[in-house]
Amino acid sequence: MKALVFDDERTIRKVIEKVLKKENLQVKSYETGKDAVDIIKKENPQIVFLDISLPDADGMEILKSVVSLENRPYIIMISGHDEYNYLIEAMKLGAFDYIPKPFDIEKIRKVVQEIKEIISAKTVADTTDVDIIGKSPAMKEVFKIVGRASASNQPVLITGESGTGKEVVAKLIHKYSNRADKPFIAINCAAIPSGLIESELFGYEKGAFTGADRSRQGKFQAADGGTIFLDEISELPLEAQGKLLRALQDMEITPVGSTKSIKVDVRVIAATNKNLVKLIAEEKFREDLFYRLSVIEINLPPLRERKEDIPELVELFTKQALKIHGLQKGGFTPEAVELLKQYDFPGNIRELRNLVHKLIAIYRERPITPDLIKLQIQPQKQIIMDWQEGLREEVAKLFSKGSENIYPQLIQQAEKVVIQEVLKYTKGNISEASKYLGIHRNTVHKKIEELEIERNSKEV
Repeated sequence: MKALVFDDERTIRKVIEKVLKKENLQVKSYETGKDAVDIIKKENPQIVFLDISLPDADGMEILKSVVSLENRPYIIMISGHDEYNYLIEAMKLGAFDYIPKPFDIEKIRKVVQEIKEIISAKTVADTTDVDIIGKSPAMKEVFKIVGRASASNQPVLITGESGTGKEVVAKLIHKYSNRADKPFIAINCAAIPSGLIESELFGYEKGAFTGADRSRQGKFQAADGGTIFLDEISELPLEAQGKLLRALQDMEITPVGSTKSIKVDVRVIAATNKNLVKLIAEEKFREDLFYRLSVIEINLPPLRERKEDIPELVELFTKQALKIHGLQKGGFTPEAVELLKQYDFPGNIRELRNLVHKLIAIYRERPITPDLIKLQIQPQKQIIMDWQEGLREEVAKLFSKGSENIYPQLIQQAEKVVIQEVLKYTKGNISEASKYLGIHRNTVHKKIEELEIERNSKEV
């Protein structure tokens, strides 16, 4: 390995030279910086120690020029200034480290050893434009359905926890469809006030409401010929759900304030992290819209159920982060990736991506080791209790209050919840509910009266 030193103080140069030679580096030193960039290009060193204040040159300007080189070295800025603004500016411009004078010899040795580790470390270094990856059995099934969905123009419903990559999958379907050269328009239904969602989707005419000083095209018209992605579809108000259903059935939309309908050719992909069947039972989502949207359904597994994909995802996000920050080298050690595989990632792929980008932004070209990850990830706590644990807590609470008849109390509460929920799903149909519950319909009738359960009017 080769190192260059640019500093106008002879003593400083000699000290750095001595340390670097002990680290088995070839060293050349210079007291001026006028030709520093040309010398660095010619010598092609791995490490450069560069003084900020050279007699004939500005170290910061040299740094700016050197970081743009194709085979740039690792630059350590050295300075008699210990003000934070110099440090911030140097790191912002791409310096590997910043050592104020008078400096500690041990600090120089440590920085050199760190750079040696980076150069020898097996980490990710390339860039990529890949959208999504996953070789787990669960993701292979997802990709199969994506392929089938791409060959069709039918609506698609993508379900899965928050952060599992629903929009990425929607874009993938569009990319492989015969609409790929047409617009892909994404809209988050939860981010738009309920009073504006209709005009956002279908547009409006001038004068349709206060402030509508001109006509405006809606998202459906903007997506004509292509794909519209409706994220968080469960947040769509019921009135807008009815109009969306008509748009899907007739491929016609009517802007707010207009009596004229407009024909559109749009492929609809919707996504939700909520249970739409449950929302239907609670009369918060239209059943007919659900069946219209879920012609093709794709369920994305949470990351904790596809941990074998974590190494590839870390590699993908590392490549993206390196490209964003203009870094040539950097990434996670194999041990660090193994540690990530032990974490459940409640925020799913979004959490993993953010963690990777954050660590690359902080540590840049340094190898990211398990100890650096542990600083960012707190030990996981079991926040979601299962029903048995909840029951144990309820028993303990009643016991501490000195309650009697704990058994019949809890059994009655449990019965009420179970029967209520099943009746919701069967829309009050007692015969159907009795089948799911496994008890006679007369018993269901009796329990409804005893437990004062509210239900729909169906008596069947």
